[in-house]
Amino acid sequence: MQRVYERLNIHIENQIQAVNLAIEKLLLSQENIKKDYDNLQTITGIGPITAVAILAEIPTFSSLENARQLAAYAGLIPCHKISGTSLKGKPCLAKMRSSSLRKTLYFPAIVAKNHNPIFKEFAHKLELQGKHTMVIIGAIMRKLLHIIFGILKHKTPFNL
Repeated sequence: MQRVYERLNIHIENQIQAVNLAIEKLLLSQENIKKDYDNLQTITGIGPITAVAILAEIPTFSSLENARQLAAYAGLIPCHKISGTSLKGKPCLAKMRSSSLRKTLYFPAIVAKNHNPIFKEFAHKLELQGKHTMVIIGAIMRKLLHIIFGILKHKTPFNL
């Protein structure tokens, strides 16, 4: 039985290498994608794997007019719970759209919160307002997505 798992492990590792080579080949053959890939990595918290995932998940800019539409696409806009007579529900994220894009932005948001001076200050301001940690991370994810939109639209690296 152990041999079966060892062979399966080798097979999975070979498949991962094949996917990585295909991604590298695409990046080398498409200069505009390579530039976007490099520019995304100038944001603290976004590495090579996250940059590829973001590029794969974001729709074309012809269908988006602004960063708010991208945030709505990702489901990172506030949703107010209004149902019948109960008008006092706590707002939450409208998680009806691209869950994979939200998942891709979660850990970069945590890294940005802890290591990027802009996001540290933003998080501290929200903490002083009494916001919970997950609310702060959601807000940082949205702000990150706005920055990503600007980087991809204007083809420039991120600078503090």
